[in-house]
Amino acid sequence: MNLVYLISADKIGNQDQELGKQLMINFLRKLLEAEKKPSHLLLVERGVHLILEDFPAFEAIMKLEESGVEILACQTCIQYYKLEEKVAAGKIANMPTIISKMHEADKVISL
Repeated sequence: MNLVYLISADKIGNQDQELGKQLMINFLRKLLEAEKKPSHLLLVERGVHLILEDFPAFEAIMKLEESGVEILACQTCIQYYKLEEKVAAGKIANMPTIISKMHEADKVISL
């Protein structure tokens, strides 16, 4: 099954900022350990911060990419946050590419 995660934040949930960041860190580390991995991580909005070297789970992001998970970050979002020079993993993609990957997927899970 072609599974895709659409990640729109650098945290999980909206209640507690610090807890949400820790949940995202734990999620990425456990996803790395999971037997079944998604084909893609599609990063939009603040989710693009996951591919910066100073993100606490950056090592997990790098290992996911090395294991074959394609990581695509929204070009508009990267430009909005002025992160072009800071991107350290994944690929920058335009919205038509992100939409195409979602349409190709058997299942899209939004975080």
